[in-house]
Amino acid sequence: MTDESPAAFDAAWDRFTSWLAVHSPIDHAALRPPATAEGIAVLETRLGFPLHPQLRALLQQHDGVVEHPEPDNFHAGAFLPLGHRLSTTDRIAREHEWLVHEREIIAVGREEDDLYGHAHQWVPFAHSNDGGIAFVDHRPGPTYGHVHEMGIGSGADATTWASCPADLFGRLAASLETGGPFQSSWPMPHGLPSGQFCLVWSTCPRTESGGIRDWPPPRRPASPLRPASPTRRGLGRKIATLVPSPAPQAPRTTVVDVIAPVGPFHTSGVVVNGSGDSADAHR
Repeated sequence: MTDESPAAFDAAWDRFTSWLAVHSPIDHAALRPPATAEGIAVLETRLGFPLHPQLRALLQQHDGVVEHPEPDNFHAGAFLPLGHRLSTTDRIAREHEWLVHEREIIAVGREEDDLYGHAHQWVPFAHSNDGGIAFVDHRPGPTYGHVHEMGIGSGADATTWASCPADLFGRLAASLETGGPFQSSWPMPHGLPSGQFCLVWSTCPRTESGGIRDWPPPRRPASPLRPASPTRRGLGRKIATLVPSPAPQAPRTTVVDVIAPVGPFHTSGVVVNGSGDSADAHR
């Protein structure tokens, strides 16, 4: 049975972020300070129910990541599978409000008593560059605390990532430590124009001469990550009204002397690149 206590989450989170601090400091630098007790209380008021204890523990560690990094650091902080980045308390509340508003559309063609009929009880704690969300199921019962990922508007089913947040970050940490896959994605170094590397997840195994390639030597960020201009346009699939808010546009990057994807891979196996003119229509 999975331990769903805050202490279990803290242990898994420390293991995950310790790896980031050593091997991908640019990702670690993207983490924001902890959410305040007042901010968490406001979030729970807007949700209308208490947060899962481990999701609250996550926010007590960090209130998401830098939302719109400088162009050189676009991928920094999007260190979860499928290019997801942790959301702030305010974004969680806004995206939950959108889920409540659109829950009937999300449930179209599905059984009302299953996961899709209860979008108002999803708490989206991370968002991807292409409009997807990772969320914690807050329905009472045996599914309480389960972590899922779903490409909103893609028509694809939700994928279960873990039984709780501690299970998720424990499994991600194990993947980072061994080079093995998390579900069908492998951890990969992604080269930035600055010469730094950040973490992305690929549907292709990270190999070189039949063995796991060593992670490149880390380089410390020259300065703290800073929000870029809010005028940057969004990136992602054109999925009409089923996008709660636009995501930032990634600049084109050239990866030199490293086996790494151009950008976050998705279940379609298609790379989402820095072009704002095209989109992957199938998740």
